[in-house]
Amino acid sequence: MSNAEIIHKRKGDCVRVGSIVIIKKKGEKDKHKYQIVGVEESDMSFGKISNLSPIGAALVGKSKGEKAVYSTPKGKVECEILEIK
Repeated sequence: MSNAEIIHKRKGDCVRVGSIVIIKKKGEKDKHKYQIVGVEESDMSFGKISNLSPIGAALVGKSKGEKAVYSTPKGKVECEILEIK
């Protein structure tokens, strides 16, 4: 296996800063697409969420198919990671 193959396989293995993540929240039909960015770049209107935000922190380090739970003012939200780019 070449280095290019190793890098390609690692690129989408888990959520990290720079990842684009597609999730589905429990109890919802719609999918949500977010890009994980640093605090300075976060802009929810463009789907860019900080790695330090509740949802960003819950997603970082997780892999496709895993569930993440984060807190909101309305309570805890569970979501499943459908895709990582």
